[in-house]
Amino acid sequence: MSDDAIRARDLMRTEFSTVCVDETLGDAMVELRDAQSRTGIPNALMIVDAQGLYVGMLTAKLLVRVLVEGADEGGDLDDDALLMRARDRLARPVGGHVVEIPAVTTDDRLLTMIRRGLPNRLDFVPVVEEGKPVGFAPITAIFQAAAGIALTPEHEGIRFDR
Repeated sequence: MSDDAIRARDLMRTEFSTVCVDETLGDAMVELRDAQSRTGIPNALMIVDAQGLYVGMLTAKLLVRVLVEGADEGGDLDDDALLMRARDRLARPVGGHVVEIPAVTTDDRLLTMIRRGLPNRLDFVPVVEEGKPVGFAPITAIFQAAAGIALTPEHEGIRFDR
């Protein structure tokens, strides 16, 4: 199988939760925790606007980054100060902390998913159709697909020169 044959639809997970831009980071944290508890694997939340259109994605890694952002500036914070900073941010709306994460469509090829996910050090690549989230492809699934092609004897590996 070549990288032309593998599409986002082949690698994406279609069970996901959404969080609206006006919900709080605390709401998002609870939903993310619950989603991971239900599935038993790392998960992501799709951030949507009032019309259900894709705005961004939130993962545990991104949420922690938002909660402690700036903690290393201006001296060391002790654990209590860091917790107070995080608690304050949990009351803020998700929309104020959206990290732009490039999405792919269900028809996008493996190479496009790699190009969108790797430079941004993402755990997941969001999949969107007509502006609405339809799933996300875990970077581990993208890696496994790439490794499967690269390690197949009849292929010389993935070519990135297209």
